[in-house]
Amino acid sequence: MPHSSKAHWQSLFRGEPVPDITPPRSVEELVGRRRKPVPAPLTDAEAARVRLHEDVELGGLDGALTAEIYQPRLPGPHPVLMYVHGGGWYTGSPAMDRRYCASIAAEGVLVVSVGYALAPEHPYPRGLEDCVYATRWTAKNAAAYDGDPARMAVAGSSAGANLAAGTALVLHDSGETATVPRDPGETATVLRGGDLAGMPVSLSALLLLFGLLDAHRWVADPKYYAGEPEITLAAYLGPNFTGRLRDPLVSPVHSPSLHVLPATYLSCGDEDALLGHSLAMTERLAAADVPVTLSVVPNADHEFLKIPERVEGARAENERVVRWLRDRLGLPDQAIGGAS
Repeated sequence: MPHSSKAHWQSLFRGEPVPDITPPRSVEELVGRRRKPVPAPLTDAEAARVRLHEDVELGGLDGALTAEIYQPRLPGPHPVLMYVHGGGWYTGSPAMDRRYCASIAAEGVLVVSVGYALAPEHPYPRGLEDCVYATRWTAKNAAAYDGDPARMAVAGSSAGANLAAGTALVLHDSGETATVPRDPGETATVLRGGDLAGMPVSLSALLLLFGLLDAHRWVADPKYYAGEPEITLAAYLGPNFTGRLRDPLVSPVHSPSLHVLPATYLSCGDEDALLGHSLAMTERLAAADVPVTLSVVPNADHEFLKIPERVEGARAENERVVRWLRDRLGLPDQAIGGAS
């Protein structure tokens, strides 16, 4: 079951004790708590297996969208993974997941980690628009990095899993068309595609890691996030966020179009306050006849996959994730050594 506060997983993730965290009282205070991670250079062992391309310019809606690209040094062409970092839509960057993305790339997968625009400066649906654009850009340009866009997956962690699921729904279902309001208080969402609007992308797999997949559930059943969801959602969706809580692109678990999604793998720890999101999404995907795999790891909390040296079972779960990606993307067996 979840711990009494998120200080548990944050202490593990940072590698140092973190005191109990008081929930923010305003959007301004939330933004003031942003932590800009210092990009960790690749170790010599990682650099021997992965070529890192930093601050690659993708263009995007305002010309400022960038990504980190992790190119395997193995012979290609490689299957492709478009990765979306977490951070509650208001913080985070590709740099904070550099080691994790490099570990996947080292197994023979071209990884593109997108630096999408953050709220509240860029509220919904801007982050999602950036992720959709980045996925299209990746499909168009993967060959330049020895990637094969015919074997492509989208992945994300925490709020990044939310954006990854929304990206897959947009690309497989409606493109830039509006989502249909389910209730009178909801507002339709129309996405901008920029210069890549309408470009078709075929996805073979969707990977959702400890995902924040149901905004309504997050407010109603926050567990150790109590007091935080309302402020975070106000930053992401605006002050009148309640009318958007069940928007299919805000809460993918409520999408009527889940049947269009590719095979999906969900991973979550049994101590994570967001576990209920993965359980509900698994049930909905199974009902929609989507091939779905759920892995619940004992004694693991949020973000555990990125700190295998501190969480027992994380390394084995990362290896299961890579094996699953291998099966879905046609990665040769000899390329697999176990992501860490």
